[in-house]
Amino acid sequence: YQLEKASYTTTRETRTSKLIVSPLPLTSPPRLIPSPSGRYLCLLWEGNQTYDILHAGSLLVRETGDIRGQGVSPSCDSGDNVLSFAWIGDDDQFAVLRQVEIDYGQDGEVVTDPDTTDKKSRPRVELFKLAEVEVGAPELAGGAGVAAATTVSVGSLTVRGGDRVVPQVLFGGPALCIGCSITSANSLPDTDEGMAYFYSRKSGAIMENDERASNYMTVGTSIPYPDLLAWDDDGLLCAVAYGSRVAIYLSDPPKFTLLGSVNVVGGSRLGEAEQPIISLKFIHGVLYCSGPSSVHVVFLGNLAEEDTVCELDTYTIASSRSVPLQGTDSPDDFTPTPVITSLSHPHILNYHSGGLLVSTDVGLRLLPLSHPLIRIGTLLAANLTEKARKWIFDTPKAYHDFLAHFLIRRGRADLAIRDLNGLSLETYIDLCIRYERTSELENLINTHGGQVVKEISSWGREEGGYSAISAIGLYMLGKDKIDCVTRLVGQLMSCGTDEGLVDAIKLASLIGALDQSGGGALLQNVIDVVHQKHPDNQVPLVSIVK
Repeated sequence: YQLEKASYTTTRETRTSKLIVSPLPLTSPPRLIPSPSGRYLCLLWEGNQTYDILHAGSLLVRETGDIRGQGVSPSCDSGDNVLSFAWIGDDDQFAVLRQVEIDYGQDGEVVTDPDTTDKKSRPRVELFKLAEVEVGAPELAGGAGVAAATTVSVGSLTVRGGDRVVPQVLFGGPALCIGCSITSANSLPDTDEGMAYFYSRKSGAIMENDERASNYMTVGTSIPYPDLLAWDDDGLLCAVAYGSRVAIYLSDPPKFTLLGSVNVVGGSRLGEAEQPIISLKFIHGVLYCSGPSSVHVVFLGNLAEEDTVCELDTYTIASSRSVPLQGTDSPDDFTPTPVITSLSHPHILNYHSGGLLVSTDVGLRLLPLSHPLIRIGTLLAANLTEKARKWIFDTPKAYHDFLAHFLIRRGRADLAIRDLNGLSLETYIDLCIRYERTSELENLINTHGGQVVKEISSWGREEGGYSAISAIGLYMLGKDKIDCVTRLVGQLMSCGTDEGLVDAIKLASLIGALDQSGGGALLQNVIDVVHQKHPDNQVPLVSIVK
C-alpha cells in the first residue's frame, strides 16, 4: 500500500474507475472493511477521513477481462469528512459518522436563517443502503457506463442522550453500536466517561421492510465506551474490548446479557503495564484476541442452558517477548505453552492449513494450533464433535482429569464421562452424580464395587458429615436403584471395617423404609456380621434418622 500519488492514480484509473481518483497522496494504507454479504469492500482512509466503496464482483470481472464487466464501474460510493464507518446487518446497509456544520441560534436551537446562526461542527450518524444494478439493466444494454450499485440515503440516526452526548465511533454488526463521549462543563468531550448504545430497527419496521433511519431504536442497556467490538458469524455473541480485558455478551433481543469477562493481555514483562487488545475476531465460535506482541484464544462456556454460568478459558497461543513461567515442568498441567516468535502488532485473519493466520507489521504469520487442548476446543466450538473425539482419545491418561474439567466448562460432560477412561475414581463418581449419569455409576458399583468400596471408604469422614459411600447410596436410592444399593451394602459387609459396617447399617435402614421386608432382612444380616466381628457386644453406635 505504500505507493506514490502518481502510481496510485494510475492504478485506480486503469483497474477500477476514473470517478474515484483521489487528489491526496497515499501516505498510509487504507483500512479494508468487507461487507457481511461479501459483495462490497470499503476502503477507509482514517488519516484523510475519506472512504471508497467498491463492488467486489465487478472488480473481479474487469480484472479477468470478462465481457460482462464492460460498462460497469466497481466504484459505488465515496465520501469525505468521515470519522468512522460501519456495515449494518447483512443487507448491504452502512453507516458513516460524518463531521458536519450545524447552524445554531442564540438560544442554542437549530435554525435555518443564515443571518442569525452560529455555525458549529458536530458529528452526525448517516445511514445508507446500496442497491445493486441488475446485469440486464437497460442502461447496460444501451452501452452506457454505470456504477455497479447505487447509494440510497435512508436518513440520519438520532443518538440517544441529547446534545451532551457526542458520537465518536461506529462499530458494525447485526446491530449498530455507537460509542459516544459525554460533553463536560468546559464543552470538551470525555471518552473516559463515555458510553455506547446498540441500535436496531423496530420489529414492525423489519416486518414491513422499512429501512429508514427514523425506525432505529436502542437495544438493551448502555455499555462503557469500547475500544474494539466484534460479533460472531451468527450475530449472537458480541465481544467488547476495554484495554486488556474483553467482555462477551449474548444478544437475544430485547435481552443483552453479559456472559463473562476475562483479562486477556498482560504485561509483556514482569512489572510492565498491561497491554491493550488491538485485534478481536470470532472464528467458528472461538474468540481470538491479540495485543501488540501476543495472540490469545478465549473458549466460551456452555451456552445451551440459560441458567448455566458461562465459564471462559483463555490461553496464550504465541508471544514475541514473554517466556511462559508455568505449564512446562508440571506433569499435572496440560496448559498449552505459547510459541515464542516475532510478532509486531498482529491482527487476527482466519484459519489456514490447520493454524491461525495473523497479519503483522512485517508480513503474515501462521501460528500453530497443534496443542490437543486447543484442537479439541476449536473443533467442539465448530460442532465437529467426532473429529474432537479423536484428539480426546489420543490425550495421555495423566491429563484426563484436567481435560475433563475443560470439557465440562464447554458443556460437554458427556464426552468426559464416555471417552476419558483415565479419570480418577473421585472425578468419575463426582461427574456421574453431578450430571445424573445413574447408569454409569450403577455399572461401576456392579462391576467394581469391591474395589470402589476399599478405595473410597475413608472419603468424607474427616469433615464429620456423610461419608462418600453414604452419599452414593443416598443418591442411588433417590433414583430408585434399590437393588444397586443392596449390592453396595453387601460389599460393605465383605469389607468388614467398622466404618463400612456403620454405613451398611445406615443404608440397610433406609432400604427398609422403601422395602420393609427386604430391608429388614438385610439389616439383620448386617447386624449378624457386626456381632461376629464383635462377640463382646462392643458394637459401633449408629444414629438412624427415621
